[in-house]
Amino acid sequence: MIQAVIMPHPPIARELVGRGEEQKIQNTLDAYRTASRRIAEYAPETIVIISPHNIFFRDAFYVSPGETYTDSLSRFGASADCISISYDTELRDELVTLMEAENIPVVQAERFAKEPDHGSLIPLLYVSEVYTNYRVVRIAPSMLSDETLIEVGRLIERAAAHLGRKITLIGSGDLSHKLLAEGPYGYVKEGPEFDRRVTEMMRTGNLKAFREFTPEFRDRCAECGLPGFIMLSGALENYHIQPDLLSYEGPFGVGYAICTFTAEDACARLAKDSLEKYIRSGNRLSRPNDLPVWMTKQRAGVFVSLHKHGDLRGCIGTIMPWSDCVADEIIALAVEAGTRDPRFFPVRAEELADLEYHVDVLSTPEKADKTQLDAKRYGVIVTNGSRRGLLLPDLEGVDTPGQQIAIALQKAGIRPDELYQLERFTVERHT
Repeated sequence: MIQAVIMPHPPIARELVGRGEEQKIQNTLDAYRTASRRIAEYAPETIVIISPHNIFFRDAFYVSPGETYTDSLSRFGASADCISISYDTELRDELVTLMEAENIPVVQAERFAKEPDHGSLIPLLYVSEVYTNYRVVRIAPSMLSDETLIEVGRLIERAAAHLGRKITLIGSGDLSHKLLAEGPYGYVKEGPEFDRRVTEMMRTGNLKAFREFTPEFRDRCAECGLPGFIMLSGALENYHIQPDLLSYEGPFGVGYAICTFTAEDACARLAKDSLEKYIRSGNRLSRPNDLPVWMTKQRAGVFVSLHKHGDLRGCIGTIMPWSDCVADEIIALAVEAGTRDPRFFPVRAEELADLEYHVDVLSTPEKADKTQLDAKRYGVIVTNGSRRGLLLPDLEGVDTPGQQIAIALQKAGIRPDELYQLERFTVERHT
């Protein structure tokens, strides 16, 4: 449910600003358009963009408020280069809620909302040339610790997972501003060294290495993108990534790199590997060694759903965990969903290539009444004695809590006029 891209933000990259000078970074221009086409092909519901030119605080993260992001390059003499995009207020609010729960300082003061931000504008102008069916969330990094930057990145991914939101995360940032003596910021030897090391990290996908630079080195090379890149690395921790460094150049004395990251969710991949091994060999998959730590340490109820050509092909889950960890729960339930859902014949080997895998990791259920339900955010559980029915949140055609409860009661074999206990839960969606 996540794609990630690193993009620079030089206003000179736009024709109306560059007036011919942009041709000196033709590789960057071509890479902008390649990356934008990949975003369009992925078709995210929301683009979350991390920009160091959004409102910047040393000790807090600024998350842009309001209903619409409107901006232009008028301050660079190019008012026709403009944009107006609706904010994804639901995702933004979920992210802020998660950050506040972790005691991470957040600022959303309306008086800052209209400040110009070419760090967001330049990448989004290129994206919007080929794709416009998205909303946006804008966030600025801070000067808090790398561990805090990583955690906010994780929370961006988690907020999207909570809402089942398909997102593209853009880390907007230039590399060193001190590559050339004749450049606007001069030259230091750390400048080219920083760019060489960072682009190698992008090329290899070794994103954890973004955190290896000392503060003194970072200050010397005068970069602006690294905090956002570190946040991006946190968001991708639960994924197997395939990087593609599309371009790097710095003819104006500032480094510009564009890199895309195709991300494969570890939960969905584990479900796929488990079912495929069982169908093809009859053997159960052993827990792999390269899983994210949380999957091997955390216990939770899990639902594994299989889809074929858009239609449900099997779904089995647990309300409370049966296994030692989420990974083991997924391994077992993927086989159950493919072979023991009584509504379907067992999956055949020739079908495996056509299957899509969806994994929902459940929070611990909590008691609720009807006024505390939300069909998009919460799943429901109804219980009467040994009879129990569950319905996941945000299902197509199920728009109200009343519909949720009615379906869950029917699944449990509980009449609407009988007494029953009602619980709610959230899910983290992985596809």
